[in-house]
Amino acid sequence: MHAASGFPRVLAFGICACLILVPVDPPAVSSSQKAFTAPLRLRGATLRSARCEERCHAWRCEASAASSKGQGADGMERFVSPERRVPGHAPLAFFRAFWLLMTIFAVGIMTLPVIGLALPVVNRRDPVRRGFIDRLIMMWSKISVWPFFRVQVLGQENLLPEKQACVYVANHQSFMDILSCYHLPRVFKWVSKASIVKIPIIGLAMKATHTILIQPRPRWPPGTLAHSRREDKRSQLATFRECVDFLQKDTSIFVFPEGTRSASGALIEFKKGPFAMAKRAGVPLVPITIRGTGRLMPSKKEYFLFRNSAGVEVVVHPPVSVKEIQDSSDTDLISRVRDTIESALPAAQRRESAPLGT
Repeated sequence: MHAASGFPRVLAFGICACLILVPVDPPAVSSSQKAFTAPLRLRGATLRSARCEERCHAWRCEASAASSKGQGADGMERFVSPERRVPGHAPLAFFRAFWLLMTIFAVGIMTLPVIGLALPVVNRRDPVRRGFIDRLIMMWSKISVWPFFRVQVLGQENLLPEKQACVYVANHQSFMDILSCYHLPRVFKWVSKASIVKIPIIGLAMKATHTILIQPRPRWPPGTLAHSRREDKRSQLATFRECVDFLQKDTSIFVFPEGTRSASGALIEFKKGPFAMAKRAGVPLVPITIRGTGRLMPSKKEYFLFRNSAGVEVVVHPPVSVKEIQDSSDTDLISRVRDTIESALPAAQRRESAPLGT
């Protein structure tokens, strides 16, 4: 009874196994039918393969277009900030900026004691230039940025001798400009806003190295605007005289003639101050182009440090001699230096014309 009842089950199982395991030849079809039905029969594999191939081809085209755009007509578009960032990159850039700040402070804590111990000796042997202090800060800067981006100095053959005073003038795109320019193998003094000395650790180092500070415009009550302007002019004149004094004592200075950071990377109005300093002190001008810092840390976004494999390039141009400075008018001199700095910027950051200093 059990065997009889189990026989239909065994028979059904055998038939199913034959239908699954034994290949069955398809019915005969004509060649036109084969051509029509072939994609349908292979739809599970052919269409997936075709779509995958199309996607890979599209990705390759996008990568090639991005690469060609990155090289650009002049090979420098990789230093320009992209219109759109990779989604989700902002949090990573925030943490990179945070760790850069922590690295600066950590290296500074180790460097400041050395500066403090060396300062009395340096004040006796080199009271104006304080070259040893500057070199300690250069090392501090190089160690701090090394884990985050690379800096390459081009045109070092255009640098003047170590003891030759000059005025370095450069474009200004980012806070990273200062750290990048410390890779120049020369001693110089920054002309900076007085607010920098309020930054912990960094302010102490700036005082030790004789940074020339521009005092902020005094805030006076309403109705005393004329007095405020007179005080502002006195402050500017005092800074100008201090810079000329340093230059006449064989100490170079570094100035951003734009006076502020450019948000787009294109050059903005140049001030006359640095050029008047060079003319008054009788020293050469050395134009410098900085590219790539605006892409790493854009202006007004100091809490982000984006990644860029191109890093930063500091281009040193041939100096403008004392004779050329004396023989040129202020307008011609500013225009010449501006054009020189702009010539090494990416095409997207160049302009056909820009206002001169007033």
